[in-house]
Amino acid sequence: MRRFFRQETEVRTCDRPGCRETGHYRAPRSRDRLNEYYYFCLEHVREYNRAWNYYAGMSEAQIEQERRRDSCWHRPSWPFGSIGHGPRWRDDFGFFHEEQQDQEGARRQWEENRHRSWQNAHDGTGKGAGTTHAGETDRALAELGLDPPVTFAAIKVRYKELVKRFHPDANGGDRTNEDRLKMVNQAYATLRKAYR
Repeated sequence: MRRFFRQETEVRTCDRPGCRETGHYRAPRSRDRLNEYYYFCLEHVREYNRAWNYYAGMSEAQIEQERRRDSCWHRPSWPFGSIGHGPRWRDDFGFFHEEQQDQEGARRQWEENRHRSWQNAHDGTGKGAGTTHAGETDRALAELGLDPPVTFAAIKVRYKELVKRFHPDANGGDRTNEDRLKMVNQAYATLRKAYR
């Protein structure tokens, strides 16, 4: 029968000078030699572990660097995701030149449309794709108690204030302001659609 573990044949004594106990417990010799061990008895391995400091003698920057490298097992890593907004392939011979230009043109057109719709949503005209009408936006701002021009960050802050004020959980289960909370939620949804 094949054994998958190493069986110790010799009995080790504790590596602590003057100790005659059996050294059943191993401990690394140093940070640089983690695969070389001392063998201690239970009492002395506890003492050694209490005094052990892997980061002893290292600066804060070295400790941080060691922790970061240790998080990926000291192996190289790369960022997740794509390689940016450039072409998705490299065409050294020009076989796909037309398709690449078509893709870049479509991407550029998409960026322009997105920018135009954002501008229209924020200038109050409401002409952009997927934006709300100016009247709806004004009514939603009035519902939240805000006057234009206003940023989306300010809208979000005001929305959170009103939700904390009108939510039944914040009022001990009192549902008298439930309709007002629904109106605030609808107004926020309208503004979120207009500002994004």
